[in-house]
Amino acid sequence: DLSNQRTLKPASCRLLDNEQFRLGQAMTGEQSSLESFRSYVSKKMGFYLGNLSGKTVACATITFEGSTAEVQLQKKIICELSAAHGGILAGSRVSKSGYDLTFAIAYLRDFAMNYNILGESFETFVPWSKLRDVIEITKKTILSEHKSRALPGLPFVCSRITQIYDEGACVYFYFCMAVNFNGALDPRDVFGEIEASARREILDNGGSLSHHHGIGKLRSSFVSEIYSDGYLESINAVKSALDPVNVFGARNGVFAESKPC
Repeated sequence: DLSNQRTLKPASCRLLDNEQFRLGQAMTGEQSSLESFRSYVSKKMGFYLGNLSGKTVACATITFEGSTAEVQLQKKIICELSAAHGGILAGSRVSKSGYDLTFAIAYLRDFAMNYNILGESFETFVPWSKLRDVIEITKKTILSEHKSRALPGLPFVCSRITQIYDEGACVYFYFCMAVNFNGALDPRDVFGEIEASARREILDNGGSLSHHHGIGKLRSSFVSEIYSDGYLESINAVKSALDPVNVFGARNGVFAESKPC
């Protein structure tokens, strides 16, 4: 519904699934007694009034920009859409916490490696008609691939919509798993295999190879599936004509020399 608002769409709208929402709650810093009590009461009231469950609720963080009249109109639309779908407005404090998680999550990977947890994110663009299927199938694939390898523990998998358009949305997936860096198998190879399987499901179900991260070397093995032979021949011909000895050092995407799985 929000994507249909055209020019009245908020400046930013991000939707966290339940797993990522609970991760954000777990990362909340220490609060004063008053803040802790206020947070407890607001949660209880929110779950009671909205008939929501802590294990299923999702959270959207929204930013408004424009004149006072424009912002008020956007907020009015959001209130109406939220009420129509059984949601409640949690206030600016919760939304700020959501954006704080956005800024912090990129650094969690390095922190988690100290505890033998390997994690990474990958993104895609998905049409609205395929969105639910792509998210569900990708998560199931990661869990299935992890289980089939008899890896220790349970992987952590979550998703987030970060940008919305008239035609669809950008979706991020986050995948973390426990590893043994001193084991016989290289965790990076195992992780890469699982991510490649997830990427395969995304492509098979209507998602793109990338939204804005690009193809690089990691996803170069999928190039022949998203571009026609004519396109690849044309690009390589232009490259050979303009830079035959590869002065520019192009080795990503179409020009990748090695093809990761």
